[in-house]
Amino acid sequence: MSITVVVLGNDEHVVRQIEGYRGELMVTRVCEDVAEAIAVCAVGAVDVLLVSGRELLPPVEQIDAIAALQTVLVLLDDKPRTENIITGLLEVEPNISMIELEPLVLRTLRELTHPARSDTGNLAPNGTETDDATGKIVCFWGAPGSPGRSTVALNYAVEAALAGQSVVILDADTFAASISIQLGLLDESASIAQLCRVIDSGSKEPARLAATCLSVEVAAVVIKVATGLPRASRWPEVRASALRRATEVLREHHDLVVLDVASPIELDEQLSFDTQAPQRNAVTVEMLRSSDEVFMVVAADSVGIPRALRAIDEFEEQIPGVELQILFNKLGTANTGHSPKRRLLEAWDRFGPRHTIAGYLPQDTVSCNAALLAGSPLAEIASKSTLRTEIKGLVGIKSLDKRKKRLSRRFG
Repeated sequence: MSITVVVLGNDEHVVRQIEGYRGELMVTRVCEDVAEAIAVCAVGAVDVLLVSGRELLPPVEQIDAIAALQTVLVLLDDKPRTENIITGLLEVEPNISMIELEPLVLRTLRELTHPARSDTGNLAPNGTETDDATGKIVCFWGAPGSPGRSTVALNYAVEAALAGQSVVILDADTFAASISIQLGLLDESASIAQLCRVIDSGSKEPARLAATCLSVEVAAVVIKVATGLPRASRWPEVRASALRRATEVLREHHDLVVLDVASPIELDEQLSFDTQAPQRNAVTVEMLRSSDEVFMVVAADSVGIPRALRAIDEFEEQIPGVELQILFNKLGTANTGHSPKRRLLEAWDRFGPRHTIAGYLPQDTVSCNAALLAGSPLAEIASKSTLRTEIKGLVGIKSLDKRKKRLSRRFG
């Protein structure tokens, strides 16, 4: 079996070394720029893309695309990183011999083509599976408008922290970040952009990633907050693949990672040129795909329901295989009339898709406005509100507040 190799960079020594080695490696093409090399990998069956210098290394998003084609990317560098966090990337020294490189390439190629066989992270030395539990990623998404996903996401994270979980919340809304505003934080650093920079530097140290997040004390507990972009013009600083890797590292060291994402999921930003442009909506799509649970927050009114139905159609087309949990928000008689829950269920059963309904959150404008004005969650401002009780139930926490017994009007 021959291993086809495409060389990126004008390095005749590498080509002669591979051709002089009587093994499985075989050079099929030499490319001088990144665009040509990526195009060759996309249209042909290429096993290895060998990059002769770090300055020629493609962006992380394109490395992911190359790995998806089951092509190993080998980087020749004077100071190779011994621990890579990018799947399919192999860094070696330029003077490595082909007899040493070939088994490394074969091993990495097997990891790409048979990931289940190569994943031994949860195996004990005797070959049995170990209980190496990691945290959970929960994402809050919704149709365009203001269904209240940020408010629900923040209070969900706070209630989970009050229950004793280690929680980090990421404001991954590249259009209109609001978590820092709801917490009264005057932050311009954009923690999610810093997370991406740490990952792009080749590091996955939990301490460095945690240092980019703010430690915020709310309701007598501390949660980690990765603040969003203060201006929408900074969205190119957040790369989908880098943020996904940062989220995966955070989940390994926290019980819960809560994501607040934007509404648009269409990938019409992808350009049909030699290279792929940064995608603003790709952050939302990547976060949805990498989540363990996805709650779709739906505004329970005559505008929110039709928007949600159209958004679900787009979701199922763009992101197949991800299960949605419907969470109706702002439920009240002012929006749906008498018996709001019954009327909502009648309309949803008639027009809505068959997705799990996770809960019904009542409209509580007074408590939400007071919490926003104070820069605090409901647990601090309206601890006994019905909205907070329902969110606690969504987290899986039963309310311990005892209801007052109603006095009977019957005497004797």
